Amino acid sequence: MKSAYPAIYTVALCMAFLTVASAIDAHAQAANDNLPMASQSSAASNAVIPQDAKAAKAANRALRKTVMRQLSRTRGLVADGINVTAAGGVVTLLGTVPDTDQIDLAADVARDIAGVQAVRNGLTLQANGK
Repeated sequence: MKSAYPAIYTVALCMAFLTVASAIDAHAQAANDNLPMASQSSAASNAVIPQDAKAAKAANRALRKTVMRQLSRTRGLVADGINVTAAGGVVTLLGTVPDTDQIDLAADVARDIAGVQAVRNGLTLQANGK
């Protein structure tokens, strides 16, 4: 006859896990309840907490696409030579631009995008206009 202990142990372990998960959820909700209403909505929209590598990769890809789109729509910025990478909210700008003012402009545009935590600006000036 089989022992009931493994089944009881499994049920107890699952209950403990659910209790901890509920406590974490309650703590997060309580912390959110203490924020002003405007902060709650922005905290919820800016909170990117990927659950796995696939979700993190998708979030990085979406952020990269958003930054590239905004750079290409910015007046006075030639974004053709700019390459954008994103990892965990950190955006890296690499490539060349035709004048020095565009180096700062590109970084400023990227910083203003929701979800961008930091910008690493590796843009350089084009040599001989190319």
